[in-house]
Amino acid sequence: MSPQTDQYALETQLKRWIEHDPDPVTREQLVTLLNRSDAPAIENLFNSRIQFGTAGLRGRLGPGPNRMNQLTVRRLATGLASYLGAGSRVVLGRDARHKSKDFLDDIAAVMTANDIDVIVFPEVIPTPLLAFSVRHLKTDMGIMVTASHNPSTDNGCKVYMHDGAQLRAPIDEEIDKLIRESEFPAINMPQGKGTLINADRGLEEAYCAAITKSLTQQNPKTRIAYTPLHGVAMGLIQKSFTKAQAGELIPVKTQMVPDADFPTVPFPNPEEYGVMDSVIDLAKASNADLALANDPDGDRLAVAIPTLSGDWRSLSGDEIGALLFNHVARTTSGTNRKVVTTIVCSKLVSKIASKHGVEHATTLTGFKWIIPAAYNDSSLQPIFCYEEALGYATNTAIRDKDGISAALMMAELTAALKEQGQTLEDELDALSLEYGHHVTKTWRVRFNSDKSSNVIPKVMQHLRANPLSTVNQMKVLTVKDYLLQDNETGLPSTDLIVIKIENNVRISIRPSGTEPMIKLYMEIVVPVTEREQLPEASRRAKTLLENLGVSLENQFIGIIEAS
Repeated sequence: MSPQTDQYALETQLKRWIEHDPDPVTREQLVTLLNRSDAPAIENLFNSRIQFGTAGLRGRLGPGPNRMNQLTVRRLATGLASYLGAGSRVVLGRDARHKSKDFLDDIAAVMTANDIDVIVFPEVIPTPLLAFSVRHLKTDMGIMVTASHNPSTDNGCKVYMHDGAQLRAPIDEEIDKLIRESEFPAINMPQGKGTLINADRGLEEAYCAAITKSLTQQNPKTRIAYTPLHGVAMGLIQKSFTKAQAGELIPVKTQMVPDADFPTVPFPNPEEYGVMDSVIDLAKASNADLALANDPDGDRLAVAIPTLSGDWRSLSGDEIGALLFNHVARTTSGTNRKVVTTIVCSKLVSKIASKHGVEHATTLTGFKWIIPAAYNDSSLQPIFCYEEALGYATNTAIRDKDGISAALMMAELTAALKEQGQTLEDELDALSLEYGHHVTKTWRVRFNSDKSSNVIPKVMQHLRANPLSTVNQMKVLTVKDYLLQDNETGLPSTDLIVIKIENNVRISIRPSGTEPMIKLYMEIVVPVTEREQLPEASRRAKTLLENLGVSLENQFIGIIEAS
């Protein structure tokens, strides 16, 4: 096909998009591009479309199929409606991001036009409440308008199936096919037979009751500095903590009200450097026992703790996972208990599971894989699931990660340790002395989002064609490619390479499913016999992992420059 034909095809798509786009702003942007014959911009918006990632769609706001906008969302809803069929029931929720209300209204309109009944939360809610409501209301699907912890320029839609778990393969492929093959919805949606009602406020009470009933040792005097990072979790977490008498939440006042611009944290992911600074400063000033943060849609939990030196430090997702699971393993019993983690998580949980007689399963990254693995055997009871990206499932009432119920459990652990004269730092040190000092670090190599769809595959292809033999002068011992079918683990193929290096180092290399980056999940296990050895062991381990991250990032840049 000639470049002229390509451009003609793209402009034909653009004109069709203009004809069906219900948003006058994005429609006018496309008209301007057409009038200017701005070929590079048109190609950027129309040479591909946003694909299913983590349980739905997520991407930058803007016009055309390669951006999140009202027509993109309507097309998604059309595919979902075709999959569900007339007479189905769905529950819809939204966060406070730009366009979230418009997107929710569009989904509701498409569903009711297709004779599907809709239950909608009229106000903003955290994602875990929507996930809970799917099963509680016995609906056929749940749809949450959110981009989780992405920048303010993004939005998305997260889809839950009737079992309360995220949309997953092969259903996502079937729905994606229906989206591609469906007619573009008209700007003015026809009136269908589907009903539209508001969700009952009692759902919040039911959620709070479900996540608090398993708690055993709360202390209302626990002081907790807290931030929802300009997101939507403040009201529900306050209600949950009050019901459980789990402690006093001291909010970061500049971050407690939902704000789609995230003015104090341009990248509202609590894993990112500096995002926890405000809540840690508040924790210091208020003499708090603990500092907690939820991401903007409330499904992730970040934790910072006071240290013996008098300073505060943020915990990694793996450290939080180990603390919470060790607590659950000690406070539950039975021979049918199960814990599920992912292949990029620390190996520490597997050691804790072995000690407590808990079956440990490992699956691919993301809760769309974790939850099916947790519930695939009815004879086993999942007591905990986690992924290193601050996602934890502590309660079977919500079949997804839930930062609110995880916050309650972290408050309970803090209270229990305090009663024993211990701290969370003491608990981490005890785990290191018993199981080895596990130090992890996630290294993010970001790419220009407009070019990432080409650049990232090139890097991964090069690594497969030219397996690493050394990293920062350290010898690579083994290379495992998870893109190949693995009969040993039984896991589906995925774009992941895991290398083991001398000195007990493991590095997992994986493109992100939601952002334009390659993520490096690094872990080193250092044997220690005395608590006094831990500070120096940590310092050396972190420096080693930092140097490995720099080395690999430089190799990726070299691959791109040479291509």
